Amino acid sequence: MKNIATKLSLVSLSFMMLSGCTFSSDALFPSISGSSGQEMNISDDNSGEIVPVLGTTDFKPIEVSDGDNTGTFVGQKVISFRNELTQLQKSIQQYNEELQKIRASVINNALQYHKAIGGIEAKLQVGTTPGNPHMYAMLQQAQLNIQTMNANTDALNQLSARVSSDAAMTGYLLDSIRAAYGVSGAVDEDHRQLRILENETNQTSILINSLLSEVNSDVARQAQYVETARNYIVDLNDAIKVGSYGVNNAPLPSTQASAGSPLLVNSAASMDLNNSKPLFVAKFNKSNVNYKDGLRRAVSNAVAKKPSVMFDIVAISPASGSQLAKNNVQKNATEIFSEIINLGVGADKISISSKTSSDTNTPEVRIYVK
Repeated sequence: MKNIATKLSLVSLSFMMLSGCTFSSDALFPSISGSSGQEMNISDDNSGEIVPVLGTTDFKPIEVSDGDNTGTFVGQKVISFRNELTQLQKSIQQYNEELQKIRASVINNALQYHKAIGGIEAKLQVGTTPGNPHMYAMLQQAQLNIQTMNANTDALNQLSARVSSDAAMTGYLLDSIRAAYGVSGAVDEDHRQLRILENETNQTSILINSLLSEVNSDVARQAQYVETARNYIVDLNDAIKVGSYGVNNAPLPSTQASAGSPLLVNSAASMDLNNSKPLFVAKFNKSNVNYKDGLRRAVSNAVAKKPSVMFDIVAISPASGSQLAKNNVQKNATEIFSEIINLGVGADKISISSKTSSDTNTPEVRIYVK
């Protein structure tokens, strides 16, 4: 398999533990309090493979030799051993076929994924309109490819478990064949056939353990590849949101609003903050207070109750606050956007905006659902 290197941007994340949370029983979903995280940014200094570096071995089982029935007790054991070895060879053939199919699917989806993000990258290099829906459609296709690749990882894990079980059975069979030499009442032909079976079973043991080793290596490589691809999806979401690379310097759409005025969260709908209870509130009243676990629980509960749920992220800064504080809360909102994407929510189901308000003294990010 050919390994081609290409430029990939990786995401830099800082994961922290939840420090505290509060719940409101009359909200549509639980309201959880937490606080800030780290800024996301795109780097051009990292590279990744177009396709995962998987194994290439085609595992062909050996042919089991025939033998005459000697009529002895050991001869009957030889027949039983031969049947067991034949069944193991059939299993290896089946496992090999499954492995090759999974590898083909991995490569196919990896190539489709890179085709999708390649189109996104080309457009972002020259710039496009912020939140371009065509770009999000391409990104969703890349996400679907990642989902398929993740399913392939699960299939490889399941295959590994089955191969491991038969590898143990092969070892047990080899021990049984060797023990049969000591059984009395055998004829010379029995021992001749036992030697042939011992050799063939030993070869089978080597083959199936090699298969297991390669499957496990494929699992590790594929899992790392999928993780890298997921991280890059987060970066691309941030870049599409502003229409170009350099998302950490891009402002959010902002509206100057009083406490009672409606906040425009997208071009199609508006939300009255006085009449809506947030799903999640992240208050940035001190440093190094974390919200990720609470955010994950709130978003997961919301999606479980309503798969089509839409999320509105609103960065709110005090009217008397500094421009620096406003910029910081906008960056926090951008990170929350990325975290929700990480939880598997499509970018088309999330809107993000900012406002100033005279009814709060603390910068905060609120998430509403509809």
